[in-house]
This record gives sequence, structure tokens and C-alpha cells, in this order.
Amino acid sequence: MFGIFKKKKRDIGFPSNELEQSILEARSNNKALETFYTKLLWADLIVLTDGSNPEECDENNISINFFALDSGHVPIFSSHNRIHDKGVIKKKVPSVSIKGQDLFEITKGAPLVLNPYSDYPKELLQEEINDLLNGTLYEKLKELEDELSPQEISELEALFNKAFTRQEKLVYLDGFQHKSLDIITKKKLQQSIDEFEQILVKCPDHWQSMFGMAKALQRLRKHSKALEMLEKAMEIESSNPALASEAAIEAVNLRNLDKALLYSEEAIRRSPDDHTLLGNHALNLLVAGKNQEAVESIKKALTINPNDQINKHISKIVNDVVNGDKKQPTFDELFWDKN
Repeated sequence: MFGIFKKKKRDIGFPSNELEQSILEARSNNKALETFYTKLLWADLIVLTDGSNPEECDENNISINFFALDSGHVPIFSSHNRIHDKGVIKKKVPSVSIKGQDLFEITKGAPLVLNPYSDYPKELLQEEINDLLNGTLYEKLKELEDELSPQEISELEALFNKAFTRQEKLVYLDGFQHKSLDIITKKKLQQSIDEFEQILVKCPDHWQSMFGMAKALQRLRKHSKALEMLEKAMEIESSNPALASEAAIEAVNLRNLDKALLYSEEAIRRSPDDHTLLGNHALNLLVAGKNQEAVESIKKALTINPNDQINKHISKIVNDVVNGDKKQPTFDELFWDKN
């Protein structure tokens, strides 16, 4: 109903009045829609006729023969300039000027299109017109005020791609590669964080930006903030296993065993047959002293993918602990100690 006006190339002389200015503003700002519809209701609109004089039906009503397009839509215009946009109509044509509210009452039931030859045509649906006339349209507009316009969405998508590109080859999806950071890398990671934050100001539930921020924070070794961001993302997106898997990794980085188990289990709930997630969970279970559950988890992982070399190594670690050949490991011994 509230489709944004199509943009091609600005017409000469556009905008030529306040209504046309409101058309431009409504293109990129949902909050400007109320002003547009109000001006549309009270402005003098131009409608083409067949040249015949209006006829009185009774003392309160007149009959006007409006021109219609091949589509059946009655074209209406916000100014005389709009009639001749793109040179579709080159000659002077018969028309009348009618206040928007009166025009919509006269044309009830007929499909309308505002400025069909301009760069910003706008179809006016019958439901839309009825809501405008009875005042309920403004209640619906209130619900749209906080929604992003197509232009804003396009700008945010470009910003997201820019931030994501900055992170290429700078972050790791396994979370445990701890190479040193130089000044340039730190700067790029912080820039990506700043850009993701800009997106979240406009779109607070954009979990993809939260994930991107978390990966940059993880690389900067700001693990508490990274985990906090991933937890927020998981509250919004309940099916993506990568969010839970990365949260488990951050919990490991923080040596928080309870959360590591919680989130590695959640990752498996989201993707039950992912052999990598099952292997990671087996290690968390092993650190927690839940040896039999660790055996079952790594066994399932190898059943799904018998040739996975990492899980084969995890299976050996688990079996060595279960058989008493090695002591119960800690996170540090598994992931960071070299000896």
C-alpha cells in the first residue's frame, strides 16, 4: 500500500509545489508519509477529461468524464507540469482542477495513479483512498514510522558489506588462533566494529551485525564483550548454529565451563548432525568431567563423518582420559599449553 515512489531520473521542474516536495521526502523517509497524504488530500489536483463540460446530476453532485489509461487507471497530477513529463503528452489537453478530497469522493471505486509520466509515479489503491478519507490511514502510518525506507536499507546494506569486507582474512571462525595483532589490523577491526554499531543504531535487531562485531571483538581479545554480543544475537536469531558455536568458543576463552557447555549443547540443538559441533561439545564435556557423555558425542560425530581428522584426534584424547592414560584436562591444557 505504501510503496515507495519509483526513481529514475528527476523531471525538469520537479518539485514545483509543496505536494511534490512531500513526494520526494516520502521516498526516503517513512515519517514524511503523513505529510504527503495530508497534502494530497487538500491540494488541488489536476485530472484529464474528454473536454465535455461537467454535468449536474443533482444539486449536490456533478458528473465529469475523466480520461483513463489503457490499464484502466485514472491519471491524476500534482501540477500541470506533470502532465507533460517525458513528452508523453505534448499538446495542451482538457483538464480540471479539483481538491484531492473531493476528487477521491468522485472517483470512489476507480483505480488512480498519481503523476504516471513522472519519475515518481504512485498508484493509489482503493483501500488506501478509503483509509485516507475516513482517517484510519494515519493510524497505519504510525506503525510505519520506525520502519526503514528502501533508501535507508540500501545504505545500511552497503555499510554492512563495507564492514564485512574490512574483516576479510582478519578474523577466524575457529576462535582459537591467537596470532599477534599489528596496528593496521587493530585499526581495521575497530573500524568494522564502528560500522556495525552504526547499523545497530538504525536496526537494533540486526543479529548479523552483532555477529560481525563479536568476531572483531574476539580477534581483539575482548572476549567478554564478544560473548555479550553473541548472546544478544542468539536471543534474536534462534536457529543459526554458528552463533551458539561461537558463543561456546568465547566461553572457553573466558574459561567459563558452564556457559561453554550450555552453548555447545545449544549449537547441537540447532544443528544436530553437525560433526564439528559434536566434536567441540565432546571436549567441553570432557573438561567438565562428563566422560561418558563425551564418548557418546564424539562417537556420534565420527559416525556422521568417519574421516574427520580433527574428530579422530578428539576421540583419542577422550579415550585416553577414559582409559586412565591421561588426566582430566583443563581448557588451557587442551587449547593453549604447548607442553
